Amino acid sequence: MLGNSPVAAVFAREITPGLTSLVKKLEQAAEAGSPKTKAFVVLMTDDDKADSKLKDLAKAEKIDKVLLMVDNPTGPKSLKIAKDADVTVVLYTEKTVKKTLTFEKGKLTDKAADEVAAAVKEHATAK
Repeated sequence: MLGNSPVAAVFAREITPGLTSLVKKLEQAAEAGSPKTKAFVVLMTDDDKADSKLKDLAKAEKIDKVLLMVDNPTGPKSLKIAKDADVTVVLYTEKTVKKTLTFEKGKLTDKAADEVAAAVKEHATAK
């Protein structure tokens, strides 16, 4: 599905204003950047309403290029997401991780989202 394209994978424990800001910036980057650049967000929760919350977010913010999905609270076992990380961003290409950014609860601010978006843009254009 994502092939060898540059990918921004975001793993979050809850939908916050900071996460919403980041998702919007990823959507803008996907619209403006190379069609090969991909992004997805995984909400790691056991909340039964998580799917509908993501659908509401996608509708409210007009998100259609960034994939939004739900996984269990620990996330993918192979990635070993830190328990104290509220948001983890993994930038990878050709199945090789190039950069990982983590944010504790409340630390993913709009400014931090700008920094992540810049890292995604840099990642997408790296040779």
